[in-house]
Amino acid sequence: MYPTLGSVGPFTFYSWGLMAAIAVVFAGIFLAIDLRQRGLDPSNAIEIVLAAAIGGFLGARIYYVVEHWGEPGEGLFSGSGLVWYGGVAGGVIAVILVALWRRIPLGTMANAVAAPLALAYVIGRIGCQLAGDGDYGRATDLPWGMAYPDGTVPTTQIVHPTPVYESLAMLVVFWVLWRMRGRLTAPWSLFGLYLVLGGVERLLVEFVRATPVSVAGMTNAQIISVILIIIGLPLVWRGIRQGGAPPLAPT
Repeated sequence: MYPTLGSVGPFTFYSWGLMAAIAVVFAGIFLAIDLRQRGLDPSNAIEIVLAAAIGGFLGARIYYVVEHWGEPGEGLFSGSGLVWYGGVAGGVIAVILVALWRRIPLGTMANAVAAPLALAYVIGRIGCQLAGDGDYGRATDLPWGMAYPDGTVPTTQIVHPTPVYESLAMLVVFWVLWRMRGRLTAPWSLFGLYLVLGGVERLLVEFVRATPVSVAGMTNAQIISVILIIIGLPLVWRGIRQGGAPPLAPT
């Protein structure tokens, strides 16, 4: 594990922070391509991904603090601790504000950010793996299990490397979403597919993650995943029923 990559003077460079920055860059590149193909200004991609990154970080941190309210050392600006679904909520709010400012239809914006959002998740989970930040799973005797003795949240147990599982699964989700951009063109439909596929991925991986059970034998993440799948399915169905939509313009 490589939680830190070195330091220059008083500045320490963290692997998760580096991967988060790379995620923003690559998400911006693919978003610019998508916006251009939709006949929109690709330069808007810069402010969209920056807004999503800032809103996502704040949302992830706020969700974490609320979940761990009252625990020692858990303040809004203390230490580490980020929750993906809180990040999605914060990022969505920020992107909506940008869309309203730039007068981009919300349904179109939602479809445009679907695939880049999945790609950002892939890269972000690589950062979690490098940092060993506690997102790993339960103990396992599978041959690809690993320990995180030097992680931010260390363990010498052999556990499921769930950040690797999630990176691989969401890479497939990104590929599917990118290929489907010209087919699911009804407002919100491609974003609906992101909710369904991303929700299924998180629902399944939670079965091997070291996450406390909350309600009805499910973790909080699984409950949210089910809600997102339920929201996403009718959006996808609407896009499928529309049919005959013109393809996106070539780059």
